[in-house]
Amino acid sequence: MSVRFILLGALGFLGACKPFDVKLGTEKPLKVDIKMKLDVYQHDPKEGAKKSDVPAADDPEGARRARLGEIQALKNSRLVGENHAGLLEIRNQPTGEYGDYVKKTVESENSDRKRLMEKLAKDRAVPLAEIERSQATLFRQSAFAGEWYEEAAGSGFAWKQKN
Repeated sequence: MSVRFILLGALGFLGACKPFDVKLGTEKPLKVDIKMKLDVYQHDPKEGAKKSDVPAADDPEGARRARLGEIQALKNSRLVGENHAGLLEIRNQPTGEYGDYVKKTVESENSDRKRLMEKLAKDRAVPLAEIERSQATLFRQSAFAGEWYEEAAGSGFAWKQKN
């Protein structure tokens, strides 16, 4: 009985104690010192890129996939837009080497798009103009806010930014 009494007394005593605070934050911000090392190695070209890593010249779909990031960056920069024929068009031509890069990239993309649209028109046995319109609509619908696109306006076409 005395053990029971001692236990009840100890529990009562502990229950009456005020819990203490534990601070998990710091008064000053933590400082982190990071050191990095980057090693760059050049491998034998025979061991490097495999044929499957680089799209073949006769694979316009693969080439488009490989350049997708570049095209999106140009769209995000508002340098290019989607025209009414389903092709990219340079809206603001940069100068210098970067301008040459933009022009070359857009020409490559449009060449691959044309090849794919011609193949699609042939496979579906429809006029190329119909495929161009449907591709332009598809690109316009999948554009992000702020990207430029060209759409019919009266007897011509007008550039607009997607909201």
